[in-house]
Amino acid sequence: MNIRFTALLAVLVCGLAFGACKTSDKGSGGGNGGEDACGDASKCGGEAKPDKEAEPKTDVADMMIKMYEDGQMQASPIIVMHEIVNVGQQWHVESDFGAGASVDKWQVIKKVGRSEVIVEQLTGQGYVLAYQVDTWADAGKPNVSKAWVGKHGGEPKEIKVMKLEPGSAGGEASEPGFMMKAKFYGVEMGGKTWAGETIAVSDEGYKSKTWVADSGWFSKVIRMDLNDKTVMKLVLAKFDEKVDTFLTWPKK
Repeated sequence: MNIRFTALLAVLVCGLAFGACKTSDKGSGGGNGGEDACGDASKCGGEAKPDKEAEPKTDVADMMIKMYEDGQMQASPIIVMHEIVNVGQQWHVESDFGAGASVDKWQVIKKVGRSEVIVEQLTGQGYVLAYQVDTWADAGKPNVSKAWVGKHGGEPKEIKVMKLEPGSAGGEASEPGFMMKAKFYGVEMGGKTWAGETIAVSDEGYKSKTWVADSGWFSKVIRMDLNDKTVMKLVLAKFDEKVDTFLTWPKK
């Protein structure tokens, strides 16, 4: 089994506004009751002046959505799926690769035709990506025919799907220095008990261990450790036919 992991890094841009109010070094009875005693007019019942240097905070979700809408970013042409796909499957994974913990929520919301489904991904940054996925596509081959983006609770907007150049998909990854596989049983995670296979890799001071569940959904990965630190873990696996969609889809 070849498993490929891609770490996507989001840049968080925030504007910080700082306000200052001068205070007098003298006592309240010191006779200087001007600007030093009340530099911020709001403290004396007046109207505070806006800080011209203050910058508005940048909403990361809006920033990412715009990048997808403008075509600066494109949707992945491959979404790893499991063997038996049903509407209502929900898969929540918490990850922290050093930039802070976040939770990605995946769910199957609709069946389209004989073999395709609509899958939503609510990212930890608050925006949603949705994919129309062919569940009958060969493993490692492009399986996304359409994709959308939107704010959580907002309407979806169709975006471009990345096109893979011939020969760019399905190639063999370079062999790690040392790999060991072992079976695991009875591992509780995300509200369920799993059995499957662990894959341990060591190479030049780097080591990882990944738990791949036999009956897991999407990537089937329920836990991943890097250098003995857990960087990814399943926090919820749930099935509910009445799944609440992350996007507000138009009624047909």
